[in-house]
Amino acid sequence: MEERVLLCDADDKEWEGGGGVSEPRSEPTNLTVRLLTSPPPRRADGHYAVAKMATRALPAVVMVGGLFLLGVCLGDLRGAATDSLGVTEDATLNPEDLNLYPIIGILSQELSRSMDNALDPHNYTSYIAASYVKFYESAGARVVPILINQDDEYYQSMAASINGMVFPGGSASITNSSGYGRAGDLMYELLQERDPPVPLMATCLGFEMQMYLAGNRSYPLTSCAASNRADPLYLTPEWEESRLLGEAPADVLETFTSTNATSNFHKYCVLPQTFNSLGIHNDYRLLSTSVDDDGVEYVSTVEHKTLPFYGTQWHPEKNSYEWKFSSIPHTRAAIHAAQYVADHFIEQARANPQTFPTTEEEEAALIYNYSPTYTANLYSSSSFQQCYFFE
Repeated sequence: MEERVLLCDADDKEWEGGGGVSEPRSEPTNLTVRLLTSPPPRRADGHYAVAKMATRALPAVVMVGGLFLLGVCLGDLRGAATDSLGVTEDATLNPEDLNLYPIIGILSQELSRSMDNALDPHNYTSYIAASYVKFYESAGARVVPILINQDDEYYQSMAASINGMVFPGGSASITNSSGYGRAGDLMYELLQERDPPVPLMATCLGFEMQMYLAGNRSYPLTSCAASNRADPLYLTPEWEESRLLGEAPADVLETFTSTNATSNFHKYCVLPQTFNSLGIHNDYRLLSTSVDDDGVEYVSTVEHKTLPFYGTQWHPEKNSYEWKFSSIPHTRAAIHAAQYVADHFIEQARANPQTFPTTEEEEAALIYNYSPTYTANLYSSSSFQQCYFFE
C-alpha cells in the first residue's frame, strides 16, 4: 500500500496553496417552509438532503403542542405527555445515575513539518490543538492527553480510565507507520472491549483513521478538493435512526442542512461507494454527505449502529475556537449547531462510569498540567490558534 501523509488541517504550505474559500451554494432558507412548499431535494444516488425531516418534525410539533394544551387544561402536563406518547422517565437523565465528572482522552500526534521547523530546536514529540480541548471542556468535560509511542499497558490503562475518546484532525498517517496511527489502532480496539463501551468521536483525519480501521484496515481514501471551505450537510435516510442527528433540535438540523455551517479542511475523502464496498456500512450508518469543489460527493458524518462511536469529516471545534481562515463559520447559528455536537458527545460520556484508579493518577494525567502555546503567528501556514506540546 502506498504510504501517504494525510493533511486534514492547513498546516503545510503545499497544502494551503490548493485551498480557496467557496462561495455559498444557495441563500439560507427556512427549512420548514422549504419542506412544505417544494419537493424534497434528492441527490443522484438517492440520498436526501432533508427529505424525511418534515414527516418527523412537523407531526411532532403538532402533537407536542396539542399535548401541552391538554396538559394545561387537565392540570397534568407530564401525565398527558406520558400517556399519549408512551414516554417513561429516562434513567439516564437522572443526575444520580450519571457521571458528572467525565474525562475525555484526546489522541496526540506527531508535529507537522512546518510546526517542527518553526519550533526548532525543541524536544517535543507530539501535540494536540487547543481547540479540541476547549470544545469538549465547553460541554462540561475534563481532558486527558493520550500520548503516542507508549507501551501497550499505558493504552490499556487509559482505555479503562477515561469516559470518552477523541481522534482529532491533523497531518499524520492513519496507518501503523505513525505513532498516531499505532495508538489509534490500539485504542479503537480497546474502547470496544470496555463494558459499557467508551464513546468515540473522530474528526477529519481521525474520521479517516476510523474508516480505515472499520474497513478492516483497507485504505479507504480518495483525493478530493475540500480545502478551506464551509458546506451544508446532505442527510441520508438513515439520519432519523441515529442518536447524533436523530436527536438534534430542529434549529440545529436546519443550520446544518440549509447553511454553510460545517468547516472542512481535507484533501482526502471517503466516497459512498467505498464506504459500502469495504463493508463499513455493516457497522456504521452513513448519516450525511457533502460535496467538494469539483462536485464530488463524499461521506461527511457517520455513526456506529450499536456502539457510541461517531465520525465527522468536518470540524465542529473550529467554529468557536479557530480564526485563521475566513471560511470557518462564526455565525451564532453555526456555533450553536457545532456546540450541539460537543454537548451530545459529552452526554454520552456521562453514561460511562469509569474512573482513574486513584485521585493522584487522575490529577497527574489531566491537561491542566500543560500550558498551551500561541501558534497562530508562529509560522504562515499554521491553522491553530494554540497547541499543547508534549515531550
